[in-house]
Amino acid sequence: MGLSRLTLVALAALVAAAGSSASTASSLDQFRVYKPVADTYVTAARARANFGRSRALRVDASPETMTLVRFRLKGTSASATSVTLLLRPAGPARARYAVRRVEDNEWRERRVTYATAPGPSMRFIASRPVRRRAWSAVDVTAFVPPGGGEEVTLAITTHATREISFGSRESNVGPRLVVRTDDGELDDVLDAILRR
Repeated sequence: MGLSRLTLVALAALVAAAGSSASTASSLDQFRVYKPVADTYVTAARARANFGRSRALRVDASPETMTLVRFRLKGTSASATSVTLLLRPAGPARARYAVRRVEDNEWRERRVTYATAPGPSMRFIASRPVRRRAWSAVDVTAFVPPGGGEEVTLAITTHATREISFGSRESNVGPRLVVRTDDGELDDVLDAILRR
């Protein structure tokens, strides 16, 4: 699968920043980077409104606001050794969010609303505190089990008292799902770019 210019530049910078060790300077072929096939947010404040065309994805504790992101992995889940979700927060600093699995992949980006949105899992993976306009990474390998199907939907929620927004796929900083397909460590590589 071809990489976007943004993703290719990000991964190239990330590998270069990590140094020249065998594990981090290995081929970019070890990574498969996916853009969402659908993303949107839903909010209790406007329970019947659709935001599928928005350039921002929003999460909030009050009023309850949740982001939905769906990726099509095209059969790579069986060979994945790690799966990392990348989001680009616009603010606020130091807030945290949670990533949850959604079993229902049938929702439609331009139609789903708060009233019709599928429910996320109770189980979640918490992010580190985010920094404004700095990529945030969450290891979601547990939500993409081997042989788990070609599509995966993730829900983003928060307990933060202020809204957090991320770039959507309609922007140039939309979500990315980075799938590692060998046994190397991805953490050092991701940390390198997130500190830049």
